[in-house]
Amino acid sequence: MNALMWILGLIIALLAAINAICWGFAIREVGDPQLSLDFLFRLAFNKWYVLALASALVASFLSYVVLREMGVLAGRFFLSLGTIAMILACTLVLGEELTLKEWAGIALIMIGVILIGEW
Repeated sequence: MNALMWILGLIIALLAAINAICWGFAIREVGDPQLSLDFLFRLAFNKWYVLALASALVASFLSYVVLREMGVLAGRFFLSLGTIAMILACTLVLGEELTLKEWAGIALIMIGVILIGEW
C-alpha cells in the first residue's frame, strides 16, 4: 500500500479524535437532550457541535479516497485507526477510562491494521 493511504489514514484518525473530543465538550456544555426548541438552538449553535460535524464531514470526504483505492472491506478495516484515535483521545483528553478488555481490543485492531497495511 502506498504512503498516501497511510497519510490519509492518519489524517482521518486525527479527525476522528478531534470529533470525539468535540462531542465530549458539546455534551458537557449543552447538557441532557430534550425535545425543545431551546435545546435544539443551544446544540445547533454550540461551537463544539459545529466542529464535531465539520470534522466528521472532512473525514468522510477523505475516507472516500481510501475506500476507492483499497476497496470497501479492506478500506473500512484500515480506517479502524480512527476508532483507536477516538478511544485514546477520549481517555487522554476527556478523562474517560478503559478496561483491560478494551485495551486488548485496541491491540487487536492495531495488529489487523498493520497486517492490512502491509498487504
